[in-house]
Amino acid sequence: MIKEYCEKNEYDIVDVYNDAGHSGKDLMRPEMQRLLKDIKSKKIDKLVAIKVDRLTRNNYDGFWLLNYCEEHDVKIELMLEPYDVSTANGEMIFGMNLVFGQRERKEIGARTKRAMEEMALERIHPSKAPYGYIRNKETGHLEVEPIEAEVVKEIFELCKQGNSTRGIATIMKVTYTRKGDYLLPDLYLEKGENYGRLGRYEILRLHFIAQNKQALYETLLMTNKLTHHLLLVSDSCENYYEELMGNYIKNDERLSEKNKELNPLEWTKLMNNYKNTAEEIVLNEYVFI
Repeated sequence: MIKEYCEKNEYDIVDVYNDAGHSGKDLMRPEMQRLLKDIKSKKIDKLVAIKVDRLTRNNYDGFWLLNYCEEHDVKIELMLEPYDVSTANGEMIFGMNLVFGQRERKEIGARTKRAMEEMALERIHPSKAPYGYIRNKETGHLEVEPIEAEVVKEIFELCKQGNSTRGIATIMKVTYTRKGDYLLPDLYLEKGENYGRLGRYEILRLHFIAQNKQALYETLLMTNKLTHHLLLVSDSCENYYEELMGNYIKNDERLSEKNKELNPLEWTKLMNNYKNTAEEIVLNEYVFI
């Protein structure tokens, strides 16, 4: 649609910026950031969008973007909102449309939150189950997948022993190559490539743990109650935290009492870092144990 509009008006298209799948609540979107860099580099002199809410649905960000474009001599042109933003009246209409867009975004957010709360009250999981679970097609509830759960338990046990993610990946590759090749957690390379097979396990990171945050959130939301298998996990969190900290202290010489006396600032900083790591694992990512 935009391309046809530009061709009709004999505009030379420098590039197309499409942030599909990203919310317009702010400007921290990959393609928007690329656009801002191109504006600063003087690569473009006109920004064409369908409507102002395709650029942003935040009042403050909208005026910031308008001023940013003016500073770099870039004109904003909106296909379905034919007004000149460089005039006083045009800027007023631009601001009004921003307000309406921001209001719509907040209303959508509120409706989505209410729907999520209602689903949580009924223990319905709204999306794909995290690794270690299956989603019951009839009830929508999460249920433990026994084989995957054993994998997760083993990974957490290795974590508790003080192994790094790379070390855990190496151990798991050896273990499960012997046991047979079946799908493991969704993992990722630093470059963002997705894999699920054991053959590449040694160079991967453990991404599936983060998926379990959603499971905890949705069962705790509103009711402050956990499903029966998560409740068992919750009861053992304190002990798990203590074991994690004990292993961190045991495996890092910098946390010795001697170093505490010699380098108190370093010791305190390091201890706080380990505490934060342990708390994040226990409170946000701990599902199976």
